[in-house]
Amino acid sequence: MTSPLGELLSQLVAIPSVSGSEAGAAAACLAHLANAGIDAEIAGGGVLARLEMGRGPRLMLASHLDTVPPGEGWTRDPYAARWEDGRLVGRGANDAKASAAAMLWTVLEIAKAPWRGPKGEIWLALNACEETTNSGMAAVLERTGKPDGAVVGEPTGLEVVRAQGGLAVIEARWCGFSCHAAHVSRVEHANALLAAARELARLPAWLELPGDHPLLGKSTVVPTLLRAGERHNVVPDRAEALFDARIAPPHRAGEVAALLAGRLPEAVVSVRSERLQPVETLADHPLVRAALACAGKAAAIGSSTLSDMALLSGVPAIKCGPGRTERSHVPDEFVLESELAAGAAFYRDFVPAALEALAHVPEEAKR
Repeated sequence: MTSPLGELLSQLVAIPSVSGSEAGAAAACLAHLANAGIDAEIAGGGVLARLEMGRGPRLMLASHLDTVPPGEGWTRDPYAARWEDGRLVGRGANDAKASAAAMLWTVLEIAKAPWRGPKGEIWLALNACEETTNSGMAAVLERTGKPDGAVVGEPTGLEVVRAQGGLAVIEARWCGFSCHAAHVSRVEHANALLAAARELARLPAWLELPGDHPLLGKSTVVPTLLRAGERHNVVPDRAEALFDARIAPPHRAGEVAALLAGRLPEAVVSVRSERLQPVETLADHPLVRAALACAGKAAAIGSSTLSDMALLSGVPAIKCGPGRTERSHVPDEFVLESELAAGAAFYRDFVPAALEALAHVPEEAKR
């Protein structure tokens, strides 16, 4: 028989919530919180709830309700949400509704009985649009301000992640001047497409910035998109390439742009986006030590995959949750019931441990 926690996850997985269309899943979570008498609201398309247990640190439990589209290759209905032999197959079961359900369950369980743990506040943020724009988390932080500490629920196999790489999008533009394609042999022109192709062809498959982060490795940049021309009979006067830069501390997007500018002398190189910054919590921060103790791990790790943790720059935060990252975004995505139960147990133990840790953070660590 499936546990009540398993049934909660089944309910969430059965509600399609492709990024940008999370209203049904958010309404289901809001109903559970309202039935428990917990102060909750819709924020940024997701759910924001609060439990107050006296004056103290503010701890945020954050995960997301949105998913990528199901895609092709499924052997069963991605929204059937049926447990079979201790496994739930469905879009979002692993990434990241298992974390969301376990966090929601933890808050509901805490609200059932008198609180005997450390004083403080618990903020639960089950966000929208994590898979696309991270606008859900941004809206929550506008509403709440930055917490004193946070745990972000993602499928990490309950490994404690204390460092996450950032994402920057770098743009290179080549300018020429056009003419009719029929007149190229007798009319002066400069083909921006060819200028871009010549320089891009001289690049290696990817570029690396000097130095290695101990948990995240090297910062890398790779070309991922090329646009030029609008009609077959017009020589293009503009070409544009986009580069995906995965950045590890201490590097920043400006360093990547400078590296590319040196390699692409005919292009104008600029930073299109650097909103998703790399983040890192120190290994000896009390929040990290508390998470390791609750998870039974010896050391924290780094993660190259993005999450809403990217918006928590300056906040002591870890990423930890049930499931495995390699199952994310694939056909027949699944999570094990044992993983779900272990995730809920971790959050249950971590909440009081984290509040206690944050209450005793030295001033130098806060700075």
